[in-house]
Formats: sequence, C-alpha cells, structure tokens
Amino acid sequence: MALVCYHGENPHIINQERADIILNAISDPERRKIIASIKNEFKKVSQISEETHLSTSTTYRKIHELNEKNLLISSSKISANGKREFTYKSKIQKVIMTFEYDALDVRIYTNLRD
Repeated sequence: MALVCYHGENPHIINQERADIILNAISDPERRKIIASIKNEFKKVSQISEETHLSTSTTYRKIHELNEKNLLISSSKISANGKREFTYKSKIQKVIMTFEYDALDVRIYTNLRD
C-alpha cells in the first residue's frame, strides 16, 4: 500500500497510523460535510453549522473530534464585544484512493505548504 501526503507539490510518505486517522475522519458523513465546508477558508462554528445543516452542538463535537486528530487549523481573535472567536479550516484538501488488484494507493493533499 502506498501512503503519500502532498504538502503543495512535494510528496511525503506517511505512516499507516496517520493514514488510518485521516481515512477514519472522512468515513463519517458529518465530519465529511464539515471538512468540505472548511477546506478552502476559515469559518466560525455558526457558519459551518448553518452551511452543513448540522446542529450547533453536533458541529462543536465534530470540530472537537477533528481538532483532536490534528486535522484542523484554528485561529482566534477578540471580537468587538471582547469575546474570543475561533475559526477553523481543514488541513485536508483532497483524498484520492485507488484500489487496483490487491494494491491500495492513498494520496492525501493538504492545505499546508512546505
């Protein structure tokens, strides 16, 4: 099995454990919706929840799961009313899996650059 992660145009071999974490994350339909929502830009939980039609509590829980697996980039700022606002962006841009004969090829493209 080939497990390759691309940061920009540069490929890196990743271990089975990291590939399993990513594949497990995208196996859940709700996490996939969230990743799709935030793969190109930072968004607040309220924006993600509205766009994905998931409840706010489900969105927070799934964001927490993705964050624990180190699959998100998070940013925070202090709003005009003095509250800290967090935004999230997916580290995963695209996953391509090819299964041919008895070989599995997994290519993971990230939002990270070298």
